[in-house]
Amino acid sequence: MPNLRIISDNAIDRATLTASSQASADMAVSNLRTDIKTHVWRSTGATATLTATWSALETIGGVVLPFCNLTPLATIRVRGYSAVGDAVPLFDTGAVDACPGPVLGLWGWGAAPLGSNAFAYGGGTYGRVWVPVPGAVRKLVIDISDPTNSAGYIEAARLVCGAYWEPQYNASYGAPLTMADGTTLVETAAGDLMPDIGTRRRVQSIDLSLMPAHDRAALWDIVNRNGLAKPMLFSLYPNGADARLEQAHQLYCRLDEPATVSTPHFQHYATTIKFKEI
Repeated sequence: MPNLRIISDNAIDRATLTASSQASADMAVSNLRTDIKTHVWRSTGATATLTATWSALETIGGVVLPFCNLTPLATIRVRGYSAVGDAVPLFDTGAVDACPGPVLGLWGWGAAPLGSNAFAYGGGTYGRVWVPVPGAVRKLVIDISDPTNSAGYIEAARLVCGAYWEPQYNASYGAPLTMADGTTLVETAAGDLMPDIGTRRRVQSIDLSLMPAHDRAALWDIVNRNGLAKPMLFSLYPNGADARLEQAHQLYCRLDEPATVSTPHFQHYATTIKFKEI
């Protein structure tokens, strides 16, 4: 299994992006370039194709759809082309399972499938594909298919793609995952404890306790460039054998606090980082 991966520079923000269909102007493909979870792109059917083009070469190692309604039976295929007009792709992942794992549940008071109305409360899945051999391309074609999706359409709040950083040594064992809950409990005059329901998001902490110099430099570049403001894609178990574990520890996130890098041993570096889902 690969070590953790981070896509810190989202190439889609520099792309011209089109979709084979969109349900309405309010659910346009341009919403995949924002970090607002309620602004979604929605297709008109259960299959769709996204196409991204660039004026300069972009290295693509992973493609992820954070906050989407894809089911465990959904597939995603990514083809990258060295030139926009090329007929033969530089790489082709083939159709792979986009988000193997548990089926999206239903609201307790109805039968509407969970979608963007659940993204702020820990709902939704992450569709992903990792390119076996990352390549530099000017066009990316993403085919998504989820024919048994009961919603009858594909919905996603963001598209992330680009090169990833993977450390030589993985994070230390432990790597706690927390569900941050904005709910506050209010004690009424009658003695009842009532919830004022807030939003929920995951918080992931990792320890990198044995970084060689090149990993320290790469990680510091990420921390310095992104700061607390710019989101990134983090996956602790990319392409892991346990699909539910991979989904749980895969976040589109920001740094929760500034990172500190120390030197516990000669030419070996360490840090503890906390990521908070957007």
